[in-house]
Order: sequence, then C-alpha cells, then structure tokens
Amino acid sequence: MKTIIRSTVILSFLVGLNSCSKFLEINPTTQVSEQEFYKNEQEVMMGLYAIMDDAQNGLMEVFSYASLLSDESETGGGIGEGVYKEKYDRFTFDPTTSPAWWNEWDYGLYNGVTSCNILISKLGQSSLPATFTNAISAEAKFHRALFYYHLFMGYEQFPLIGDRLAPSQIYSVKKGTREEIYQFMMNDLSNDVIQYLPEKGSTQKGRISKDAARVLRAKIVLFQRDEQAYPTALADLKSIIASNRYALLPDYTKLWLKEGEFSAENIYDITYAGNNTGEGNGLGRALSGRGVIDPRSAAQGGLLEGYGQNTMPSTIYKMFKPGDTRREGTVIDYKKEIDKVNALVAAGQLEPSAAFRIQTNQENFEWLGHYKYHARKENATDVNPLNNYSMPFRFFRYADVLLLAIELQVRSLGQVDAEGQAWFNQIRDRAFQNANNRISLQGLSKTDALNRLFEERGYEFIDEMQRWFDIMRFDKGTEILAAKGWTEKFRYFPIAQKEIDASKGALDQNPGWK
Repeated sequence: MKTIIRSTVILSFLVGLNSCSKFLEINPTTQVSEQEFYKNEQEVMMGLYAIMDDAQNGLMEVFSYASLLSDESETGGGIGEGVYKEKYDRFTFDPTTSPAWWNEWDYGLYNGVTSCNILISKLGQSSLPATFTNAISAEAKFHRALFYYHLFMGYEQFPLIGDRLAPSQIYSVKKGTREEIYQFMMNDLSNDVIQYLPEKGSTQKGRISKDAARVLRAKIVLFQRDEQAYPTALADLKSIIASNRYALLPDYTKLWLKEGEFSAENIYDITYAGNNTGEGNGLGRALSGRGVIDPRSAAQGGLLEGYGQNTMPSTIYKMFKPGDTRREGTVIDYKKEIDKVNALVAAGQLEPSAAFRIQTNQENFEWLGHYKYHARKENATDVNPLNNYSMPFRFFRYADVLLLAIELQVRSLGQVDAEGQAWFNQIRDRAFQNANNRISLQGLSKTDALNRLFEERGYEFIDEMQRWFDIMRFDKGTEILAAKGWTEKFRYFPIAQKEIDASKGALDQNPGWK
C-alpha cells in the first residue's frame, strides 16, 4: 500500500489507529508517496524531526502519570477534574481500568518507536553519504532506546517492535522478555552506534550527543541491575566527568530560568519552539498555577497560568533541610509570590492596585506550585501564551552523572572512594551554597550508602520525571508508598484487558497481574 504524505514534514505514524500519517502541513499542496520520500538530506531530517516531536509529546505524558504514582504530586486541576487519575495516585487501577495499549503512557512512546523504525529502515536503504546516514541513524536509535526505556520501566513485558509494521500486524507481535528488551536497547546504544554521534559541543540544541547516549545506557544498566555491565557504565560516566565539558550551575534556582537554559550542566534537553508556533512545553500548561494573574513583568519574575494539574503537596516542601536552596528551586510558595508583588507595589515599581491572584478551588491545593516548569513570562509569547511556553525540559543533567557515578561505585565496589566523595561534595555544596553541609559517604555500608544516595536524589530531582523510577529502582515502594495503597503488584502496569481481547490470543497478561 502506498502511503501519501501530504506535507514536507512527517511527524509520526499512528500505529494501531489507522494507516495514515500524522503531519504538520508546512506545504499542504505537496503530495509524495512514501516510497519517493527520504531521497535527500532535507527529507531525512524531516523524519528525525518527527521523532523529536514524539519525544516532546509522548515523554511528557509519562511525566504526569509517573509523578502521580510517586509521592511528589497529587491529582490537581479544578475540583473534580482529577478524579479519573485518582486510580494512579491511590493504586486502585487494574487491567480493566488501566490505559489501553496505544493510549496515554504507551501511546506516545509506541508512536515514537514507530517513527524511529521508519527512519532507521529508510536510512538502511539510502544512497546518501554514509557519514550523514550513520549519524542520523544513531540519533534515531538513541530515541528508540529512550522510548523503550520508559516502556521498560512501566511494563514488565510488552511487544518488542524492531521494524516497521503494517496495521494488520500490530497484534501479531509477541511480548519480549525483560532480557530480550534490555539487549535490544543496549544494541541501539552500543559503541558501534554511539561512535557516529557528535560530541556535545558540536550538536544543535535538542540534538543527541555521545554523552547523552552514554548517560541513557548507564541508566538502563542500573534499572536492569546488570552487575556485569556496572564497570563499563561507571567508566562511561567517569569519562564524561573527566572531559570538563560540564559543570554544575552555581545557583540551583537559576537552572530553571531562561538564563539557565542550555547551560554547562545540561547534557540533553527536549526543546520547544514557542514563539507563536503553537509548539509549547505541555508541562508548563499542565503544571502551572490555575488562573494565575501576575502583574510583574518578565524581568521581575512574572508567572503565567496553567491548569493546576499534579498539585504540589506540602510533604515535598517540608522534606528539604533548612538552608537547602533546592527547596526554592523545586517548590513555589504562592503566598510568597503575593508578598513579592506587594513589596514591588510598596517600592513604587508596580501600580498601587497591582495584585497577584491564583484560583484556590483546586484539587488538593496547599498554596504550593511547581517551580521548575512553571510558566513564566520570560518563556512565553503575547499571542496564545498557554500553547507557546518554550522552556526546554532538562532531561539529562550533569548532577545526575555525578550521582549515578557514585551509585555505580557503591553497587560495584561496595563503597565510595575519595573521588566519589568529591563528586558528592559538589552536589551538597551547590545545594547549600557552602561547604558546611557535607555528608561523608566513605565508610558507610553498601546499604547505608545507597539509602543516602536515594535520599539525595529526592532532593535533587523532584519534578524531573525521576522520582517514581528511583523509588522502584531502589526498592522503596513499600517504605514510601504503602500508605497510598502500593503493593509489589503495582511495580508495573498491567496490560489493558481490551488490548488482550483485541489481540485474540496473541497477548496474555503479564506475570505480576495474572
């Protein structure tokens, strides 16, 4: 069957829904068959942009559910709006109420896998220069591993799609085992593939570097608990540290502002165009305070509104130790924002009638908000700002490299050496803006060191789509989430019963849900 592409930009292929392409109509009068596409570098780049679009949307959808599953947020929005998500927050979902296979968590991720498979397949048949096709193929394989990594963390087993599929083939694909899926991701991130990626300094914003691939590979190794691969993963991270390409931004709170975008700390960012394109970061729209009206300008730190989803709980605000600047760099206290506006009024820098306002009739609202991805006037346009919030998502940071390297030391060597302690000191010194709050990891038992690292990761990475996966990876579900209803069964999602029914015997329920 010929697929007609009614655009010069292919964005993704909607597997399981229909056989038509999802597209952005840059030039809607242009029609070419898929067989005639991917003939030049521009068309290949359009295929890569399709994959990046799937990352922008599919991965950010994972954020919302992973956050609710953890302890870092509660259902939010207007009163009653969050009811349908309570099953994730309270662990009452089951195969009949879990997301359909091509919806929500996995919908965008499988779209991404499919976009990657299309491009990788086309590049394998291309007559374009190998230096170009190898580099783009490596980026596509990074993204395919990234999409599968989040499926891997969400589902015990799932169909492993390694090539293009016709719609009629969707339910004929068998589930991969954990080891098969792990090896598939590792093949996509092998040194033979990574060698074609550029170094960080040679990449465009939002593109993939060798270091980003090495970080992803280390994360996959740790989640799989592949002890044989720990030394290689540690060596990868140590090479990143030794490269001197990265450094912690001195002020944690500035990392999330426009001045902190694409800083020396950032290894991989998911970027958004904004600027009246309608391509905005959906997290800004979802997480920002409901009905915010802020008289401050962009230069004065003015905030913008969102839907108030995934309400920030006071337990997160209270977990930080006194003096830890990561509290202010993670949680917005809206009452303090009112005070800031009142101070500007008193100083004559705002009109006497100026006032900060926010709707309080929100689910689980405690006057707290999401600092890291709250919409700000500095990241918005005057026209349709709600759909044009342009802040990039800081996906991999250098702080994560340091903490992952220490963890790999502990898991492989059983202890932290002087080098690992120095890495940890960097994290603590930046957080407290002094060297008086260092904590020694040296001499701790393996268990105590891992517990301490888990705690530090909580302070460092709340609201960065890491908390739920860290809770699972460190086996903290019972300790942290039992009061919410978590049991071991909820480590992974079940396969939706409607997908099992639709497969007519090709799929069965995963072991943990039988």
